[in-house]
Amino acid sequence: MSNNLYARAECGCGAIALLVAGEPEAVDPRLRLAWWPETALQLTQGADWLELTDERRGEHRLLVESCRRCGDRLMVSRDGWVETTLEWVERLGLEVSTLRASDALRESFGHARPVD
Repeated sequence: MSNNLYARAECGCGAIALLVAGEPEAVDPRLRLAWWPETALQLTQGADWLELTDERRGEHRLLVESCRRCGDRLMVSRDGWVETTLEWVERLGLEVSTLRASDALRESFGHARPVD
């Protein structure tokens, strides 16, 4: 549910909830990913269910935040940016802007440049 300023979404089982301000700063429809400034997302419920793990994508070290209860992957963080799936954006009920992710942003999360 969104009021265009803030939106709230839960993991699959409802144990964890996030509050998001605004829309993603960038999206990549091919990868089905969205990127937000870290300051745009706030955990509002379920900190005790949050599982933090490190993940490697090539040379990139990322912090992955998931629900220990249902296994839903909530977000991946690196260098002040948070990556979510577009499914999360849809759960939030937000309109996806036309802003495209830069190659540098994709590469900082270990994604190859998309082929047109």
